[in-house]
Amino acid sequence: MMSPPRKAAPPVFSPREFRASLGMFATGVTIVTARTAEGEQVGLTANSFNSVSLDPPLVLWSLARAAGSLPAFSAGSHYAINILAADQKALAERFAARGADRWTGVAFTEGAGRAPLLAGAAATFECFNRSRYEEGDHVIFVGEVERCSHRADASPLLFHGGKFYTEHPLQADSSAPQAPDPRFVGGYLGYLLGQASHAVYRNFERSVAAQGLTHIAWRVLALLHDAHAAATAAGAGAAPAADGTIPGVDGAVPVGQLARDVLAKQPTVTKLVQRMADEGLLVLRADPQDQRRTLVAASEGGLKAARILITEARAQEQGQLAHWSASEVDALKRMLQRLAAGA
Repeated sequence: MMSPPRKAAPPVFSPREFRASLGMFATGVTIVTARTAEGEQVGLTANSFNSVSLDPPLVLWSLARAAGSLPAFSAGSHYAINILAADQKALAERFAARGADRWTGVAFTEGAGRAPLLAGAAATFECFNRSRYEEGDHVIFVGEVERCSHRADASPLLFHGGKFYTEHPLQADSSAPQAPDPRFVGGYLGYLLGQASHAVYRNFERSVAAQGLTHIAWRVLALLHDAHAAATAAGAGAAPAADGTIPGVDGAVPVGQLARDVLAKQPTVTKLVQRMADEGLLVLRADPQDQRRTLVAASEGGLKAARILITEARAQEQGQLAHWSASEVDALKRMLQRLAAGA
């Protein structure tokens, strides 16, 4: 019988191939935090986290031997492992960047050993610095968990192939039909989108009607509200024109573009905006040579009506999607945006 080899064979792959292959393993994302002996906070983004034992409760993570924070984590009695939620991508990027000001404006409380526990994390583990093992170019830290907590409704931030993701369950939602609808209308995208649109708008119609608007008029005000907000932000500090006005600061949009954006024919929208201007909701700056270039902006009254409806629309959307996870809502909107863009 041949005895097993005592040493691994030299690698037959490049470091790049090794990293790319490792990237195929999807992980969560953590920020590991601690305090130095002087009381300074230290923290870094890591996805090299895993469970080790339930009894005693042990977890592990690893840190490069060249990392500047290695002495702080090695010498300290405690550290905290913060598992990030899906809405903390910016925090993950900040704590991964070299030379970044990592802690300014970051909300946290103090855990065991005064290790920072990040606000909004999906879960936290407060660990006693039990043992460390040097392997290759990294140090493996094994922590004994003294306290842990989690947010049951949180969606974790995921990392795979160099990109961040949010979760999307493969199993069927118990609130959805358990089997596909075999009918054409039950599976046809156009019909399903129509049904979904009706479900979203059926209660909101009362709010639109209460403002004396049609759905096209509501879309006009919503678009001009966003254009006004964008133009105001962009126009901050802009040089005034000769007449003292700041060009574009009211978010005026050509009526031809407005027609495309509200999904209506240009003659229809031209008549509509004239009527809305007569009612004091819009301000028009006509181009005598081309009606399509007439500029349309929301008046103060129009902006007020838009704000009322936007607030009600957001509240109704939250109610309709109350049982959806944040990642499901994000995935749905991204797919609809891609579909609308023709992608």
